[in-house]
Order: sequence, then structure tokens, then C-alpha cells
Amino acid sequence: MPIDIKICGINSKNIIQTIVQNGGCQYLGFIFYPPSPRNLSIEESKKLTKIVPNYIKKVAVLVKPENSFVEKIKDQFDYLQVYETSPSRSKKIKLLSNKKIIQAIKVKKKEDINLYKQYIGVADEFLFDSSAMEKSSIFNWSYLKNIEIKEWFIAGGININNLEKASKVSKKIDISSSLEDNPGVKSSKKVSDFLLKAKKL
Repeated sequence: MPIDIKICGINSKNIIQTIVQNGGCQYLGFIFYPPSPRNLSIEESKKLTKIVPNYIKKVAVLVKPENSFVEKIKDQFDYLQVYETSPSRSKKIKLLSNKKIIQAIKVKKKEDINLYKQYIGVADEFLFDSSAMEKSSIFNWSYLKNIEIKEWFIAGGININNLEKASKVSKKIDISSSLEDNPGVKSSKKVSDFLLKAKKL
């Protein structure tokens, strides 16, 4: 079964072109989170999302977003990936935006995994991330063994060397910082090499 790849922290036309040329990527994530070196302005994101082909899903990555911000960006995206939102808040964001929701669950300890159960019926997809979010750390993937939903993204610390191991845990892979030369600066070579390896799995 092929794996789905989501490359997050997209902030340059050059990298979008590299991804399109290589193929094998199904989702692109655009980050709206000021503390992140990958943070985008609305104007920047408009320029970038315009050049993404329709067959690649566009995902806005948001942390506790305000309604007014959701209204401003929603038309650019297919999915909103939300962090630190309660089930009722995620439902409001979904109704307001009329977009699919990827609910991100930050995992520090085994019990954190079960938080996803509160969002069943609200979220369209789930993403399990390390509690460090963008710091490229890995949580214990064995925690994910008994999840009662069919498909979900795994994120946090995935790189070209552990991709094969990650793909045995989930067929939906989210990757960001390990494709960079410097924080917030993706490498065309690292992106190409990663996509090539993903296709071989």
C-alpha cells in the first residue's frame, strides 16, 4: 500500500516546484504560527497556494486560531490542521470554514493518545505529533498500536532514515524540519531525495 506524504512548512515557490516535479506528495502544509520560522503572512500564503496543482491538498496549520483569521484564509485551503482546540472549538472552526479538519494531537505520554476519541465525528483526519511540535523530536510510536480509527498522520522527528519504520506505523507521513538546511529553509535536494525514497517503499 503506497504512503501519503504531507510536507509541512512550505514557504517558497522553488520548493513547491521541486515537489511537483518529483511527484509523490499528496498534501502541503502552510504554517500560520508567529513563533515558527516557517510562519507565513496571508499575502505570502496567497502567492504560494495559487501555484499548487489541484491534485495536491493544501493544508493551513493553525494554533488556537481566531474566527476572524479563519475567515481570512479559509478560501485558500482544502484542510485546516488545528492545534490546541477543544472538540467544541474545532467543530465551530469546521462550521465557520466549511473545510475539512485535521485535528492535531500532541503526544508526550501514552494517555495523550486517547484524546483523539473526543474529536471523533468532528475531525475528518487526525495527526499525532510530538509535544515539541516543530522541534523534530519523536514520541514513542508504540503508543499508537491500539488506535480505533483507520487512518491518521504521524508527525514529529520523521526523516529519510526512519521513514521506512514510520511507514510501518502509519501510511500517512508528515515531515517538515528534517527537509531543511536551516530552520525554515527547505532544501530542494533533501526534498527530492525524500520523495524518491518514499516512492520506493
